[in-house]
Amino acid sequence: MSETPLPVLDAKKRLFVDYDDLAERSNVRRTFYQAEKHGPPVLAQEAAWERHGGMTASAIYDEDEMIFKMWYMAGFYAEGKGHVQCLALSADGIHWRRPNLELHEAFGSTDNNIVIPAGHHDGMDHFESMLKDPLPTDAASRYKAIGWSSHDWGGPMAGIYTAASPDGLRWRHTPEPVFHQCPRPGTSDLGPVGDAQSLMIDTERKRYVAFLRGNDTRLISTSDDFIAWTPPEPFLWTLNEEETLYNNTGFNYGAHYLGFLTHFDKHPYRQSQTLRLLTSRDGSRWMRVGGEPLVPLSGIGEWDRFQIMLTGAPPIPVGDRLYLYYRGTARRHNKIAREFDPSIARDQDPTTMSIGLAALRLDGFASLDASYDGGHAVLQPMLLDGDELHINAKCDYGSIEVELRGMDGNALPGFSREDCAAIREDGVDITVLWKGGSLRSLRGIPARIAFYLANARLYAYWAA
Repeated sequence: MSETPLPVLDAKKRLFVDYDDLAERSNVRRTFYQAEKHGPPVLAQEAAWERHGGMTASAIYDEDEMIFKMWYMAGFYAEGKGHVQCLALSADGIHWRRPNLELHEAFGSTDNNIVIPAGHHDGMDHFESMLKDPLPTDAASRYKAIGWSSHDWGGPMAGIYTAASPDGLRWRHTPEPVFHQCPRPGTSDLGPVGDAQSLMIDTERKRYVAFLRGNDTRLISTSDDFIAWTPPEPFLWTLNEEETLYNNTGFNYGAHYLGFLTHFDKHPYRQSQTLRLLTSRDGSRWMRVGGEPLVPLSGIGEWDRFQIMLTGAPPIPVGDRLYLYYRGTARRHNKIAREFDPSIARDQDPTTMSIGLAALRLDGFASLDASYDGGHAVLQPMLLDGDELHINAKCDYGSIEVELRGMDGNALPGFSREDCAAIREDGVDITVLWKGGSLRSLRGIPARIAFYLANARLYAYWAA
């Protein structure tokens, strides 16, 4: 039998959201972090055609056009209409504007930012993921989306549809669901599925991944062409009767797959939702990590008191921060609380959802930490492939030293801990230096990396 090839340490960042890369560790601990909220919503339902109790959103940074884009679901029930999908633009990801697209009519005018009108599927669509496709694709399908329609509730046309667009403005939808709420007997219909879904464009494995809602499970389906999909299979399960895995999304992040889970606490006195962190190494098998919510609920006096839900796109790097957009409201989730105790129904704001912004340090989902008494961690063997070793670390009041070891466990000449220039700074991209030179001379050599920390946090490492 052939041996499993060694992983390659290259420009793909490696985090400490799992311990897969670690061979040993001593006197270090791992810390998971909560995102810091911006404060007020960055996008609220304020236009006349935006009057809906729920809201979905996908925010991206379009590098070609150098602008932030957010597709979001709202609605204008005042005229008996249903959902509309809209587009907002921003130069900085914080201040958003509604462009006058003049594509669809609302209230007798096309002076609006609607990209999917209420007339489509009787206005019962909501698309939770609308993304620009980085994989090679035809120009007519440069943008892709996945969404739910309940216009035929319980019938053959209710379920999850996909859509494609050349420009993010004009969308073509599949004629019937790709995943059915109620599969038709004797057919090849995929399902059954519920209404909470998202799309991951997996750039590592060059495929499309649909995350879907099952009974007490999250389901996964994949496609190589965005047309033919595999039968949905469970990959994440509830742990008890008081929780629901309401929705999840995933994305490539360096050498990892990361994701966000909308976790629904069904306890009658809470009826709340929060965002939790998921991680995977292959994009198919996922696990929950971290004890506290990644984006927690706010307290009394805030707009996002009781529900925080994911948006359907990956976080966006902005300088040395990661922008995480989320949906929030001070409304509890559903009818259970009202039926259990009418006083719970009064303790909420029944108005609409809004879109909020939270931020993390770049790569800052988790860190490996040691105090003043020092600690160290040694990695599994890796093939070195890069000119320099880089780390994301906070050690401006401490230090980090790095040693490169051969497969025999001994330090490589010129790359011992003593040869390393001690790092004493706080930075998201710090180059490690040794007397022996750079990684360039060690390309293709298997080695173990040992990190020595004192009053320091190490978030990520990579070679470039």
